[in-house]
Amino acid sequence: MPGCIDPTQAAALTRLPWAEHPPRVNSPKLTLALVAGLFVLVVAGFVLQWQTNAALWQSIASQNGSVNPSPTATVANGEARGASATDGTRSPDKVELARLREEVNDLRARTAALARLSVRAAESSSPALNLLPSGAWKNAGRATPSAAAETMMWATDSGNVDALAAAITLDQAAREKAEAILARMSDAVRAMYDTPEKLVALLLARETDIRAMQVLGESSAGDEALVNMRLMKDDGKTKEEGMQFRRTPDGWRANITGKAVDKMGKKLSEPSKKDAGKK
Repeated sequence: MPGCIDPTQAAALTRLPWAEHPPRVNSPKLTLALVAGLFVLVVAGFVLQWQTNAALWQSIASQNGSVNPSPTATVANGEARGASATDGTRSPDKVELARLREEVNDLRARTAALARLSVRAAESSSPALNLLPSGAWKNAGRATPSAAAETMMWATDSGNVDALAAAITLDQAAREKAEAILARMSDAVRAMYDTPEKLVALLLARETDIRAMQVLGESSAGDEALVNMRLMKDDGKTKEEGMQFRRTPDGWRANITGKAVDKMGKKLSEPSKKDAGKK
């Protein structure tokens, strides 16, 4: 058959030198073709990634409404840089997001106010030691947080329950705990201490063991204030602590918490700190 090789010719061909050692292909054109092919594959990969990024940015922009598309997405779509205009309607998700943002901003503002109070208190917390002994305390009124602090300390040390009751304010938890303690008292005790404030004043007077004080500074934010004080106890040791005050229609008052009332109420069956200090 024309074009076919018989077995004898095929055997002869296999004995030729180039059949055992095929010649190497060293064509510049073939090398260039391979390089060009690799270049095309690399470029195609970059283009595919570019298109994927463009689609992703476009999707984010269409869902968010407030995120500008990337320059890549802008070029890919032939649009000017910037977010596209919306039709003015807001989905429930966007309304909820706006509400959450407002709450976060409000929380940040309150946190910043408290941080400023702490910084101011810290800045004024290291004056030289200048303690005022309890015998020199006086009723300084309640026009300022610092004056209210001295008035409270004076009333506590002297055992003036009425003046001390007027110098404090109770939060809701403190009031409830004080009322629960009063409910367990006899009729005679309830007649003498007929308000939660008077009962708490009695507890404060029992528990005081402060013999000297120094007002280091005060910081206020609206109707809330923090008075930083240096206190010396019966044992001669000093400590610094902040006391919270709240503005009321008749002046500043020390804010007493439920935790403080609960702690003092549990010690009613024990001797007062004043009596313990006399032993």
